[in-house]
Amino acid sequence: MTSPYPDAPHHQPHQPQQSPDPPAYPSPQPPHTPYPPHAPYAPQQPGPYGWAQGQPQPYGFPGQSGSYGPPATGCEVCGAQPATAVTVRAHQGMVVLMRTVTRRGVLCRICGLAVYRQMTSGTLVAGWWGLFSFFITPFVVLGNVLGARAALRRLPEPYGAVRPPLDPGRRVLLRAPALLVLTPIALIVLAIPALLVVGVIVGGDKPVKLSVGDCVHNESEWPEQRLEKVSCGSSQAEYRVVDAASCGPTDYLLYPEYVGDAPGKPASCVTPR
Repeated sequence: MTSPYPDAPHHQPHQPQQSPDPPAYPSPQPPHTPYPPHAPYAPQQPGPYGWAQGQPQPYGFPGQSGSYGPPATGCEVCGAQPATAVTVRAHQGMVVLMRTVTRRGVLCRICGLAVYRQMTSGTLVAGWWGLFSFFITPFVVLGNVLGARAALRRLPEPYGAVRPPLDPGRRVLLRAPALLVLTPIALIVLAIPALLVVGVIVGGDKPVKLSVGDCVHNESEWPEQRLEKVSCGSSQAEYRVVDAASCGPTDYLLYPEYVGDAPGKPASCVTPR
């Protein structure tokens, strides 16, 4: 067909280009080169507390790697730490009947001592009034002292309280119930050895048994008699022991503890030499 514009350049009809066929096999790739080996890590230096820096450290401190472990348990009254599980008992005697109250809980040092002192003081007042309670009360008090009190005394001062703690008050031995009960007991306990000592002293000074012909020295003033048997040749020999037939009006009759169970003829009185 003839173009209506003779001067226009002649264009060939557009033909779509075809992409070359992919090769039958993938083009060879450069061989894979492995990562260069790393130099070995330098040995860890010990930290200021004996473990290596960068290593998990014990106790699970905040800001350190490693597990934290179970959370700490605070006081069930004030929430302070540290706290420990304790058992405190109180006993009440009611002549025939009796009652024992047990308190178990996790308490800090301050709250635990408050519970211990209150229940132990109450036991010292109300625990004796009964036949069986009289013997049970000492064991309850001793159990509180050796159990709860000993465990609480090992705790340090608490910290981190979120509620007001209990008031421990005065020590058990400084409270009126303890003074009322323990003072007579202490006096009885102290009186027993004192009486034993007095008995030994007095019992060791037994009067000597005298017989006729013995010579004595009186360490007291007449008519009191504290006669000591001495040798008749001694300068201390003040009196001679005679029998009843030889006693004169100025002689002194012997006390019964000096007469009897003595070898020889029984004595009756003493006469000045």
